[in-house]
Amino acid sequence: MAKGRHEASKSDGKKTKKSTAPKKKDSVKRGKDSKKAKRDGTSRKNAVLAVVLIIVFLAAAAVTGAVVVGKTAKIHPNLTLGGAQIGGMTVAEAADALDKAGWTADSDATVTVTLPGEYSISISAEEAGLDLDSTEAAQAAYNYGHGDNPIENVKAYFKCITGKATQADVLCCADTEGIKTKVSDALKEYSAFLEQGYRTDLENEKLICVKGGENIKIGEDELCTAIIEAFYDNKDSFDYAVDISSAEPLDFDKLHKELYAEAVDAAYDAKTQKATKSTVGVDFDVSEAQSLWDKASAGDTVIIPLTVTKPKYTTEQLNEMLFRDKLGAQTTNYSSSTDGRATNVELSADKINGVILNPGEEFSYNDVVGQRTAEAGFKTAAAYAGGKVVQEIGGGICQTSSTLYCAALFANLEIVHRDCHMFAVGYVPWGLDATVSWGGPEFKFKNNRDFPIKIVAKHENRELTIEIWGTDVDGSYVEMTNSVSTVYDDEYTSVAVGTKAITYRNVYDKDGNLLSRTQEDVSYYNYHDEDIAWPTPTPKQTAKPTQTAKPTQTPAA
Repeated sequence: MAKGRHEASKSDGKKTKKSTAPKKKDSVKRGKDSKKAKRDGTSRKNAVLAVVLIIVFLAAAAVTGAVVVGKTAKIHPNLTLGGAQIGGMTVAEAADALDKAGWTADSDATVTVTLPGEYSISISAEEAGLDLDSTEAAQAAYNYGHGDNPIENVKAYFKCITGKATQADVLCCADTEGIKTKVSDALKEYSAFLEQGYRTDLENEKLICVKGGENIKIGEDELCTAIIEAFYDNKDSFDYAVDISSAEPLDFDKLHKELYAEAVDAAYDAKTQKATKSTVGVDFDVSEAQSLWDKASAGDTVIIPLTVTKPKYTTEQLNEMLFRDKLGAQTTNYSSSTDGRATNVELSADKINGVILNPGEEFSYNDVVGQRTAEAGFKTAAAYAGGKVVQEIGGGICQTSSTLYCAALFANLEIVHRDCHMFAVGYVPWGLDATVSWGGPEFKFKNNRDFPIKIVAKHENRELTIEIWGTDVDGSYVEMTNSVSTVYDDEYTSVAVGTKAITYRNVYDKDGNLLSRTQEDVSYYNYHDEDIAWPTPTPKQTAKPTQTAKPTQTPAA
C-alpha cells in the first residue's frame, strides 16, 4: 500500500507541474497583445476627444454666429416684403422702399377659419394687429431673425438667404397679440365643445357633433401662423383640417335627456319688476341621430336636426320691451287752486304714481288712493255737493282722476267704469272728466294690452302730468273727439239747462290711417241755477231739467 501511495503522489506531482508551467512562446505573445491594446485604447480616446473638441468648437461657432446674426443692425439678406426687396436695409430704408412699392395698411380685411364641427373664428386685420403701415412692416421684417432665441435667429437667417422666408414668416414678427389672444380664447371654447361632445345651434335648429372629436388636438401657434398666412395670401376664409382615425361612441339617449326642454315664455314678475326666465323648447329624434352618426366616418361633422320651439318673448326681449314706450299722457293745470286743493291733487297723484298693471289686471281709483281723511293727509277744499260748492276733505282729487282718465283713453285702454261730473269742469275738455267719491262713484280701467303698464304721475309748478308707459307693438295711437250740444228743458224748450257731450275714440295706425271710431261715452252737465234763464214770471223757477247729468250721487270735485 505504501508503494502505491508514493507512486500516486509522484504521478500527481508531475501532472500539476506540467499543467501550470506556461510556455515561453505564449508569454511573449500575450505581452505584445497587451501593448497593442493599450495603444488602441489611447487612439480611441484621442479620437473621441477630437470629436468632442470639434463639436464644442462648432457649437461655440454656432452660438457666436447666432449671436452675431441676432445682433446685426440690418434686415437679413434676400428678404422680400410687399413686392419690395428690403434685404440688407435698415428699418428706415425698408420703410421708404415699402412706401415706394405702394405698401398700404389693410384694416378692412377679415379672415375666418373654420375648425371641425362648423366652429368658426373670425379676426379682422385691426384686431390681429396686422393693419401695419410701412414703418411697422419694416420693423416686423427686422424683427424676423433678431429675437431673443439664437437658434430661431439662425433658422430665420438661413431661410432668408435661401429665399424660403415667406411674407407670413416675416409678419409673424409683428405685434400679433390680437390673433394670439383671440385664438387662445376661441380654442378654450372649442376645447370645451370637444370635451362636451356636441354643441347646439338653436338659430339654425341643429345639433353639431364631430365623430372622433375627443382626439382632436390643435396647436395654437400653428393656427395663428395659418391665419397670418391667409391674411397675406388675401384669403378671407379657410378650413383648418385635422386628421382623425378613430372615434368613441356617443350615447344619444343620455344626450336627449340633457337637451330636452319645454318652451316657457317670459312673464313680468311684480316682485322683481323684471321678466322671468324664459326657456327655448328643444327636442330631437334619437333614432335619426344614431343613424346619422353610424353612417359618418371618423373626423366627419355630424349634423342632427333639432326641433326648436322659441318662446313668444325671451327674458332679454321682455326686459328690453318693458315700459319702454309712452302710450298716453295728459297734463292739467291747477294754478288757481287753493293750497288745500293743490295738496289734495298732489297727494292723490303721488298715491297712483308707479302703479303697475299686468295684462288683464284692473285699476280702481278708490282702492289705490284710499279714503280721503285728514289722518291720510288730505285737506279741506272746494267740492260739489247737492248742486252747490261746499268745503270738504279731499276736494280736488277729481282733477287727478280726470287727468288719469284722459291718459288711459290715449293709451287705448279699456274703461271699465267712469262717471262725469254733475257740473262741467274747466281742466279737461267736455266729456273727458271722471268724477270719484269714497263709496262711489268710481273710476276703473283695465290693462287690455299684451304687456304690463305703469302709471307715472308728476307735478311741478301747479301742473299735473299723468303718463302711462308700456310697450307699443304696432305704433297705433288714439285721438279723442267730441260732439257738444245744448240741452233744453222739456217744457220750456227755449230754456238751456245743460250741455251734452258725446265723445269718440279714434284709433289710427302708425301711418295715420283710421282703424276704428267708436263712441266712448255720453256726458250730461247741468247748468247752475243762476245760469239758467227761466221765463219771467214762471212757476218753474226751482224746477230741474228733465235730462240730468250723470252721476246721480254727488262726488267731491
